[in-house]
Amino acid sequence: MAISGEEVRRRLREFAAQWGGYRGSERAEAQTFLNGLLECYGTSRREAGVRFEEAQDGGFIDMVWPSVCIFEMKRPSEADRLDAHRAQALRYWQRSGTARQAAPPYVVLCAFHRFEVWQPGAVYTEPRTTFDLAELPENLDALAFLAGREPLFVADQSELTREAVVLVTDLYDRLRERRAADAGTLRDFVLQAIWSMFAEDLQILPRQLFTQLLDALVSDPGRSSVDELGRLFRYLAEPAPRPEHGLYADTPYANGGLFATPAEVHLEPDELELLRSACDFDWKRVEPAIFGALLQGALGRERQWALGAHYTSEADILKIVLPTVVEPWRERIAACTTLADVGAAQADLARYVVLDPACGSGNFLYVAYRELRRLEASLRRRATDMRRSAGLREQETLALHFPLTNMRGIEADPFAVSLARLSLWMGHKLAVDELEIDERVLPLADLSGIRRGDALRVAWPRADAIVGNPPYHGSQQIRGELGDDYAEWLRREFGVGLKDYCVYWFRKAHDHLEDGGRAGLVGTNSITQNRARGPSLQWIVENGGVITSAVSKQPWSGEAVVNVSIANWVKRPAEPPPEALLDGRVVDVITSSLRPLDLDVSNAVQLHSNRDHAFQGPIPAGAGFLLSETEANELFDRPEAHYSDVVRPYLVGEDITDDPLQRPRRYIVDFATRPLQEARLWPAALELVEQRVRPIRATNARRAYRDRWWIFAEARPGMRAALASLHRYIAGIAQGKRILFAWQEPWTCPSNLTNVFAFADDYAMGVLSSAIHSHWARDQSSTLRVDIRYTPTSAFETFPWPDPTPDRREQIASLARSMIERRQA
Repeated sequence: MAISGEEVRRRLREFAAQWGGYRGSERAEAQTFLNGLLECYGTSRREAGVRFEEAQDGGFIDMVWPSVCIFEMKRPSEADRLDAHRAQALRYWQRSGTARQAAPPYVVLCAFHRFEVWQPGAVYTEPRTTFDLAELPENLDALAFLAGREPLFVADQSELTREAVVLVTDLYDRLRERRAADAGTLRDFVLQAIWSMFAEDLQILPRQLFTQLLDALVSDPGRSSVDELGRLFRYLAEPAPRPEHGLYADTPYANGGLFATPAEVHLEPDELELLRSACDFDWKRVEPAIFGALLQGALGRERQWALGAHYTSEADILKIVLPTVVEPWRERIAACTTLADVGAAQADLARYVVLDPACGSGNFLYVAYRELRRLEASLRRRATDMRRSAGLREQETLALHFPLTNMRGIEADPFAVSLARLSLWMGHKLAVDELEIDERVLPLADLSGIRRGDALRVAWPRADAIVGNPPYHGSQQIRGELGDDYAEWLRREFGVGLKDYCVYWFRKAHDHLEDGGRAGLVGTNSITQNRARGPSLQWIVENGGVITSAVSKQPWSGEAVVNVSIANWVKRPAEPPPEALLDGRVVDVITSSLRPLDLDVSNAVQLHSNRDHAFQGPIPAGAGFLLSETEANELFDRPEAHYSDVVRPYLVGEDITDDPLQRPRRYIVDFATRPLQEARLWPAALELVEQRVRPIRATNARRAYRDRWWIFAEARPGMRAALASLHRYIAGIAQGKRILFAWQEPWTCPSNLTNVFAFADDYAMGVLSSAIHSHWARDQSSTLRVDIRYTPTSAFETFPWPDPTPDRREQIASLARSMIERRQA
């Protein structure tokens, strides 16, 4: 039975505390330790088929779980020298594969108080992660295979990568401030310099060539950076003959588009020193998955965020790349039983195309490429196991390599396009070195398949998998951000009205996929709610899509204060997946609201009995209606009319959340639905509105707003009729982390940032304030960043109002009265 991640963490805390003081020998307690660890993840050893102390090569493997993992245990005193036991553990793993069954993908070398988790088929040279027993609860995802889930291995190189970006941006800022060249040339120079420093640290450029050139420039002020570095960049751009001797003699031909226009920039002495200091940084330790995003933020056209504030973590990227790209291929590789099967899989892998239609600086593409190369290595190892088991001579079975050019992307920002290409070129070399592949990395691959464009307007290339993180503009922001013409084009092109921007990516991605194709996208969590769900996730499941893995809601690492949903799906699969993974739990089906089938309330209908009881507050559409307390009192003191008929206290959401008395603290002129002739009965108030509101309304695109300038844009006559006979009503905030409710007098005018409930009884207040209604509202409402947006039509009108006994009804009413009294005490 699947258990939640928090329950696993709780169990692991108890487990770590139990074993923290253990100092015994390996054999005495290894099985007890491993049984307890499995139980923490909700796994029964016997039901799973786990075996202890399996003989091999004169020794014993402490634990074997076929097709899942191997555990090799050592006594606690060996915790600081596990490296001495790696060869033994990896030898056990190498010899555990057979023609019928591949070696388990994971190996754990454990000394009770220290863990090393290996994935030898993908990364044979070093563990994927290491941690102490005390850190186990916070590293629960690294052993997620013990719960039947995909583990997450995230090496935290973010600080190192940020340091590299700081060095580069410091240089860029100095060059930009003195206008050493135009912005495009400066960016080209930075990218060419970055690749050169990376290349020499990974021996693509010989003899620390870039560093040597800078040393020469620093020591001899008479030499020119335009000449020396420009010459290097030109040699890298062209296969022209090199000098027979000197620094440039062994300069390789790189091209790939990166050096198509060699950047020539004069560097002052202090700038040379700064670039030379950047050469001392260990560039092979830079993480391309986040380097591009950081650099785009620092050097991009808008420079819109502080350095390091916005990049998508690899852990979040893997929530799409693993289920959409990696797991289907793992299943395919595990199903290979003959060398012919392996050859067919390798040929298909070489044709496999991944597209990110909103690729930004390429972080999703980089992670997907790295994982595909690791899959390719595991396929190669699968063939080796089969040959060994059959007694055949080992040989290079797979002649083809997965092409870097199979990674495709579309991005509107040309600088981000260049960064995406740079990240993949770096990733190519890192993969070749990590997996010890005999493959040339120069000349740089032609990555013109990552191109500039508006992904919603241009044609997409064929793709087997579509991944990415589309832009987050809300439906109300599209006109302001992208313009009226673009908004109208979206309405015409997709025929679903104006929705959150990401909705159109979900729809286009699904329509573009061929049958059997897969996609995984991040969206604002409005895609699971109300208006945005219908044309996105609902459209997908109604048109052959099966959601295979999803995260219903989480804060997103790449954007401050925003909640997102993640959906991975397959289009018209040959066989429906037997199960799905939702928020880390195995379920039978994931619905379009990203809920299990038995908890889905997305199709709840509006109830007739709930009509005309809940309303959004009026929308003035003119700040000139608002009055200060002084202005209101001056009107109240005037003798010619009873101004309190049209000057009312004005309630906003903050009055409910910030003021213990939950009373309005400002005033507004409200002529309700009165005609202009009647409004003249309050001349001073009408004069204020004519002076402050009419000029603004005169420019409004809607004729009704222009012509009826003295009346709110949306006066809510239905709400006014519903409240007319009540001695009080309930107001609730329209948006917030929690929806709070408060009693208001009929004189109080609610704002459009509040909702109005036409009830005067305490029982109604109790029901609205209940946990049941709160959960229902959260499920049925949309969100704005991390706040709930309570919408009466979806959250209230669908709510199944309880029908308690009279005694229970009075009990609820009494609790509501007590709650209000305590709040306002």
